Amino acid sequence: MHEQEARGVDLRTYMRALLRRKWLLLIPVLVGGVTGYIISMSLSPVYEASSTVVMRTQEQLSEPLARLVGRSPHEEQLARLQEKAKSTTFLVELVRALDMAEDPGVQEWAEEMHEKDPSVSVEEYAEARMVEFLETRIAVVRTSMNAFQVIVRDLDPDRAVLLAQHITNAFVGASNREQLEQIRSVHDFSVQQLVIYRQKLDEAETRLQEYQSSRISGRRIENPVNGTNVGRVDVLISQAMVESGDAQERLEEARTALRNADGRAYTTLTGRDFPELDALVDQLATLEREVAPALVTSSDGAAISSLSVSIAEKKDQLRSAARSAALVAVPGATQAVLDAFAEVRVADAEVEMTDARRRALTRLMWNYTQGVASAPEEELELTRLTQEVESNRALYEAFLEQSAAGQINEALEAARAGGRFEVIEPPTRPLSPVAPDKIMIIGLSLLGGLVIGLGLILATEQGDSSFKSVEDVEEALGLTALATVPNADIFAEITKEEKKHRASNHRPTGGNPKLLRHLLRETPISFEFRRLTRKIARSGHGAPKSILVTSTNRGEGKTTTAASLAITLARHHAGTTVLVDCDLRKPRIHRVMEVDNTTGLSNALQRGNLEEGDVKTTELPNLFVLPAGSERDEPTRLVETFPDSRLMSELLSRYDHVVIDTAPNVAVPDALFVGARVDAVVLVVKAGVTPREVVTRGLELQRDERDNVIGVVVNNFEHVLPYYYDYKYYGYSRSSTEEARGERDG
Repeated sequence: MHEQEARGVDLRTYMRALLRRKWLLLIPVLVGGVTGYIISMSLSPVYEASSTVVMRTQEQLSEPLARLVGRSPHEEQLARLQEKAKSTTFLVELVRALDMAEDPGVQEWAEEMHEKDPSVSVEEYAEARMVEFLETRIAVVRTSMNAFQVIVRDLDPDRAVLLAQHITNAFVGASNREQLEQIRSVHDFSVQQLVIYRQKLDEAETRLQEYQSSRISGRRIENPVNGTNVGRVDVLISQAMVESGDAQERLEEARTALRNADGRAYTTLTGRDFPELDALVDQLATLEREVAPALVTSSDGAAISSLSVSIAEKKDQLRSAARSAALVAVPGATQAVLDAFAEVRVADAEVEMTDARRRALTRLMWNYTQGVASAPEEELELTRLTQEVESNRALYEAFLEQSAAGQINEALEAARAGGRFEVIEPPTRPLSPVAPDKIMIIGLSLLGGLVIGLGLILATEQGDSSFKSVEDVEEALGLTALATVPNADIFAEITKEEKKHRASNHRPTGGNPKLLRHLLRETPISFEFRRLTRKIARSGHGAPKSILVTSTNRGEGKTTTAASLAITLARHHAGTTVLVDCDLRKPRIHRVMEVDNTTGLSNALQRGNLEEGDVKTTELPNLFVLPAGSERDEPTRLVETFPDSRLMSELLSRYDHVVIDTAPNVAVPDALFVGARVDAVVLVVKAGVTPREVVTRGLELQRDERDNVIGVVVNNFEHVLPYYYDYKYYGYSRSSTEEARGERDG
């Protein structure tokens, strides 16, 4: 139960903090929302067109022919299409086919770039610009096992459809052509297979017979894998696989660097064979296979070091040879292109090397697990030759039995009929843009503003040194909280009426103010001020006759507090009460109490005595008001003479209670002069607003004159304190409108 109440108190406390600092929250939210709206409206709309393409299932061929034709799985074919969609060659063809480089804006940009660097033509700049544009606008997304989508985004919906149609048609046409060309090449090759495999079979049988007749005993090959290091071999295989993946990434990065350096050179160099470079790659792979056994044993560090040196030298040789080959293939190529091509070849070699090492380690592990770690070299050779004979015989018999020419023709027809890509959903003109997402942008902007606002509120609350609770006030000041006045609507209404009367130059002088009418009824405010008068009467200073009400800052509610105190004393205590406005700089008592201010305290001080008309009557018979008066010259001098004047003595002798409102005591010394001669001083503090340092300083100044401060009245109470201090919690929730209706009915 207590935990639930604590959570409720905390929630209400947080809500009051939000209400107090609501503008710190609302302004960032509004700014964020407006900013998000402006950003969303300033972004150009982007339209999306897409088409769906499906790859028809091909007929199954016999296993030997399937290996010969080399059909790729759907995943590989779709992956090639995705790679092709991003290839520079394909995008350049697309730009040229649609004349996209002829766009006026692109041409203008290309001409500007050409002026800066004449070595590149305007056409090349324009094509490069559009290729870069298309790279970010085209995507190929797989939707199922044998289907994918071609997605194109563009600022123009018509151009988006045109691009999607052209790309889809290019994909389908190119893919079908590639398949048919592959089948035709296999068909041309297959007519030679019977003769070739017959010859291979004869040669293999001859080699097997010669080896069997001349085989001699030889030494056994010692497999380095054994029970003590089998775990290390697993680790080496895993390491080789990881290094293979890293090498593949370096290869892709090297290819990208070459493509960025010179797209045309990239196309030329990657589409050409370099036998001399391939030979060096094979040599590196051979060296890597020799490294595998040494890594297993880890006993011959010198051998590993020697092989590492040989590999490094061979890589340098490969780099040098690659640069030379690139210079021959692309005359006039820049040094950046030569270096990039050299790194591509070295990265490719590293892929082959790591794969060779992995295969060597895997073979050693397999031999160990199969119990053939010590097989004789002759037995291995015999096994290899026997397998070669059986493999050639199987291929020869397959061609012979299945009539190879007919099977290849059947495969060709199958590729034409079913093994191709078909468009099942062509692109259509988009009716609405897909970006920007205005709702999301505005929502995120509002959320960002909310976060900033909450952060500002948190920072402000952390840095706020004002009082937040009665206990805080009493502990910091060492005074009793005589009353806790809620921030009721009546105070706001009084302030509103004051502004209205000031603007219209019409000031009621009947002495029947709204505050008086409010306090004559049973209201939370009247209850609190009755409690205040009872505490003052029971204070350690006895029942004071003269009471000074002051504060440390303006706007803390001292004037309404003084007026409410005087009204309550006049109604609930015997005798007469006079309310004196001693704030000659900015008097408010005459407006709060709705009395005439033509003559008052300042005029009486100038004359030295009270005259008829200085003290005003009110609707409450025993309540009188002495306003500030019309004199404004030298207010400090006038206030300083007031406590010891004949006027003060006359007020004390004529009235039973004298309540005095003065200016704030930190800004001017008026309250200090008067406070030294009155019976009691009441300090007004606005909770949640006035810094405690200022209140502490004001209290010290007042006590330096005379230690007669009897307590504190805390204003703005319900905005900073827990809910169980809220008068509405006990059922007092009538609005000022209802109260006014009650007055009229009465």
